[in-house]
Amino acid sequence: MAAGRQWVNGIIEKGMEIDCIYAIKKKDPPRKGKRAGYFFTIVVSDATGEIRVNYWGKGEEAAVRTTYEALREGSMVRVRGRSDLFGDSVVVQVNQGNGDILEEAKEGTYDLADFIVASKKDPEVMYQELQELLSQINDEHIRRMLDLMFSDPSLVTAFKTSPASVSYHCAWVGGLLEHTLNVARACDFISRLYEELDRDLLLASAVLHDIGKVRCYNVSTTITESVDGRLRGHIMIGAQMVEDTCSRCPDFPETLRTKLVHMVLASHGTNEKGSPTLPSIPEALALTFADEMDAKLERFIRARDNGGREDLFVVDHMLGTKIYLG
Repeated sequence: MAAGRQWVNGIIEKGMEIDCIYAIKKKDPPRKGKRAGYFFTIVVSDATGEIRVNYWGKGEEAAVRTTYEALREGSMVRVRGRSDLFGDSVVVQVNQGNGDILEEAKEGTYDLADFIVASKKDPEVMYQELQELLSQINDEHIRRMLDLMFSDPSLVTAFKTSPASVSYHCAWVGGLLEHTLNVARACDFISRLYEELDRDLLLASAVLHDIGKVRCYNVSTTITESVDGRLRGHIMIGAQMVEDTCSRCPDFPETLRTKLVHMVLASHGTNEKGSPTLPSIPEALALTFADEMDAKLERFIRARDNGGREDLFVVDHMLGTKIYLG
């Protein structure tokens, strides 16, 4: 990564002069400010994180809309402005009247390596460990189903390189595999703690619960949702993938197929969190807890590690809590 650039995770206080190139992750349409003219907000990112940028132009609606329409999600933008505090968050304010700039950056003026975040762990090593866990499954029907699912080279490649989310947890290249392995490890431990559980079903579902995410994201300088991911969601896509693969296995038991599909559908635990059905078997409940534990712990740890050296707490709005840094 380039030395000397203004990394997002270094914008930590009010009053910093910002002049750097970032990737546009999200755009919010222009709107009227409470005490000023029209403005719009974009979320920009680099390999260290993301930050909100408010563009005020000169407060005139037409000029603000012209700038808004000239910017594209996934493109690169030069941001020249000043950092500010908005509630508990640091933002960047761009005011054209002060000579600030918000414009699409030209190719050749940035290094893509500064924007692509990848797992710090070797995907081949992680995938091998996952395969070793799956080799312990005794049920021949589940083994054949998993062998068939992962016999597709393009799926395996996507599984190793996909993120686990756009921004919530493991939002980097290889994040899906990293999260899946953590959930499988947790489920392996849970199955040994509660011997009444169907270990084969739990381990298989740990690997399959987020399989739909291989079709949900586009990765370039940013991570964005695919059309399929946005319209159907990874749970419905994954459940269909599991259903289809089971159907391709000769003499696959109907009850086992229903349980595997249920595990995927119920993996988020509640309707409010995106699951169309609630856990109805103990293995599904165990998977839900393992999945949520890994996602929340990863976010807690990342928030703590990204806190300022002088801060006692950092606020995580997605978790809805303050995290102690002492």
